[in-house]
Amino acid sequence: MAGAAAGDIAGYYAQHHGLEIECIADCIGATLLVLFAASFHSRIKTTPSLTSLVGAAILAACVLVQVAAFQALAFRPNPDLVRAALLNDLQSFTFQVATFPTLLFLGAAAASILGSAALPRWVGLGGLAAAALQAVSWVSFFAPSGSLAAGGVPNVVSFAALLAWLVASSVVMLVRSGPVESPAVSGRLQ
Repeated sequence: MAGAAAGDIAGYYAQHHGLEIECIADCIGATLLVLFAASFHSRIKTTPSLTSLVGAAILAACVLVQVAAFQALAFRPNPDLVRAALLNDLQSFTFQVATFPTLLFLGAAAASILGSAALPRWVGLGGLAAAALQAVSWVSFFAPSGSLAAGGVPNVVSFAALLAWLVASSVVMLVRSGPVESPAVSGRLQ
């Protein structure tokens, strides 16, 4: 809806209720992502794993700004049309910008896995594949509408890859419980 007429935006939010559950899920997901990244960094303790944690924190901040903009818009019974358009554009922008910290998170996590061998190589390669799909999803910045625009096919596929990688990594980390000493001594953070 980015760039839509202000009246259409206000009308959409007036007619669509129940989207609050999505906001709650977004906030929980952002929190869990940061917890995952912190646990991941505590295992590997390299500069790339720290970079991954920073990327996750930036991504969580983008999600929380998006949710705040949505909530500010969704709970106004008769919003000012200009304010509604600005909040909607802010929400859309933070959704699209979240691609960059997601790419940073995945790329740095993959680099830390491949560089340290603290987790199986296939987990690192899966992170690289998910990061590559995030890079491809940047096409949404240039597609004003249609299946390639924000929220379209590239974003859905890259988000599914992120979730699949997070689940696989989480399972591997649970199976390999406890901190694992990395064979790569140089580059470790103390």
